[in-house]
Amino acid sequence: MKRFMGLAALLTVFSLAVGGCVAGGTKVVILQDMYNPAVDASNLAAYKGRTVYFPGVTNQANDTTIWSYSSVDKKYYYEATPSLQTYFWDCFHKAFTRIGVRVLATPWTPGTEAAKELNVILNSVTDQKLVFNVTLVVPGEQSFQKQYTVEAPPTDTADLKELEKRSYKLVDSAFLAMVNDADFRKVFLKK
Repeated sequence: MKRFMGLAALLTVFSLAVGGCVAGGTKVVILQDMYNPAVDASNLAAYKGRTVYFPGVTNQANDTTIWSYSSVDKKYYYEATPSLQTYFWDCFHKAFTRIGVRVLATPWTPGTEAAKELNVILNSVTDQKLVFNVTLVVPGEQSFQKQYTVEAPPTDTADLKELEKRSYKLVDSAFLAMVNDADFRKVFLKK
């Protein structure tokens, strides 16, 4: 019995360390399938027809778990499936596609050797603030690196559908902060 209890305690500690611990609150389900980029492609026409190799998003945010992030007041937690980094990758992929950019996701896809490579790292995620690093590697040149911060005002709604929509707007804001940035545009659009 003592051995079983020790194993159970070890598994509990391991699951908290690997999966993070959400401090209660009401769950808001966020689904990349439901995300529909609210991005005006006409303002970003220069991107149309370009290609990017986008292998993934890395979650290094200490204020998240593998699957979720919380509201600032901890009343809600926003849970993605299968993971938060996959959620953000898929949403950015959809937004790129919306503006006419061809996204390559695997290194063996023809064209990756000549395409610019985009890497995104999540540094901090809450319902009111998203901080992320972007690295854009141009074959044969020095890479572009920049940190972006987007913020949303506090909300007083308790409607879960509205909170879900609000999370999608945060993704839109992050994507637009990146593609509208003059330095990013200069590197990404350079032939």
